[in-house]
Amino acid sequence: MAELAARHRAVHLDFGTGDGTYVQRRARLEPSTLVIGVDASAEGLREPSRKAAAKPARGGLANALFGVLPLERAPGELAGLVDSLTVLLPWGSLLRAVALPEADALAQLRGLCKPGAALHIVFGYGPGDPLAVQALPGPAAETRRAELVQAYAAAGFAVAARPTSRAEVGELPTTWAKKLAFSNNEREFVALVGCAQ
Repeated sequence: MAELAARHRAVHLDFGTGDGTYVQRRARLEPSTLVIGVDASAEGLREPSRKAAAKPARGGLANALFGVLPLERAPGELAGLVDSLTVLLPWGSLLRAVALPEADALAQLRGLCKPGAALHIVFGYGPGDPLAVQALPGPAAETRRAELVQAYAAAGFAVAARPTSRAEVGELPTTWAKKLAFSNNEREFVALVGCAQ
């Protein structure tokens, strides 16, 4: 993996990539960047992998790569290779890891990154979600965001945390973002933006 990464100007990793839409769009916009999408499930990666491997004339993307990597097995072969990292609208265990947050999981994400690597995380939560992030709305929101910033700092990330509007979420180039932004569900979103220290 390091040899492949060295042939590109930079490496971007989209963790929890789902159907790979974000990876494909970013790879087209940044042909000199190796854009990697990983997910815990192989099922959703088959079609984007097939498309990326096609000839360029058929829409193939030589700089897009997909693989299975559950968070508990990270960083694996990607250790210290990543120049920028996104985790966009995760769910399940990945959502718990970045939103609660879980110290071990954040350390695994940090292990992927070079010093100074850019970090962009967006997560959402709503009524009925079995997560402690339900404490974010209301008067406790500012305190909870400060706690997130401190937890990320302890894991080696310098971040700012802020609430994010549905309109901003809708602008994220992912399939899931469009669904969430225009759903009728009562949902709040938080963005964490910063870098690895």
